[in-house]
Amino acid sequence: MFPTLESKRVILRLPKPYDLVSFFYYASKPNIGPSAGWFPHQNLDDTKKVLDLFIKEGNIWAITIKPEDVMVGSIGLHSRMDDIVNGMGCEIGFALDDSYWNKGYMTEAVKLVMDYVFKELSFDYLLVSHADFNLSSKKVIEKCGFKYQYTSKKTYIENPEIMDVLYYKLTKKEYLKNENRTEHEI
Repeated sequence: MFPTLESKRVILRLPKPYDLVSFFYYASKPNIGPSAGWFPHQNLDDTKKVLDLFIKEGNIWAITIKPEDVMVGSIGLHSRMDDIVNGMGCEIGFALDDSYWNKGYMTEAVKLVMDYVFKELSFDYLLVSHADFNLSSKKVIEKCGFKYQYTSKKTYIENPEIMDVLYYKLTKKEYLKNENRTEHEI
């Protein structure tokens, strides 16, 4: 189970059953799910199934904006990988209610998770991806220091059309180097 993570404006905490309505509110919007790789939720039952899975698996944080304790997005770690060449890594995924886009909240949330992954979990790298049309996620990914690795063609959200999905990577070494540089610039 993940700990609660907190920055100046954002709190990442484990999802709770009382998040159902706020989760449905943004997950049912037509431009949120498809940008993150899933279909918009059609009803509260759809959302409850996903929320119950989030709670059970314990690898997802609910994103809340201070001072309110309302779920406005989610961010999590998926697909843990361990290999001889790259070491231990995982993939980060995220979604945010469009009412909060372009305000720096997602960048702040991603940086909280990066700090936790590299300092507390001692992972060697993080991967992240976005569909070629999701320029908002691309912007967050690049602001957080991830470097483009490759493009993969795959079906996206059960759509028979093949899409380009761009993958990015950030190593612990790169993260710590960027963090030290930022601290010295202040």
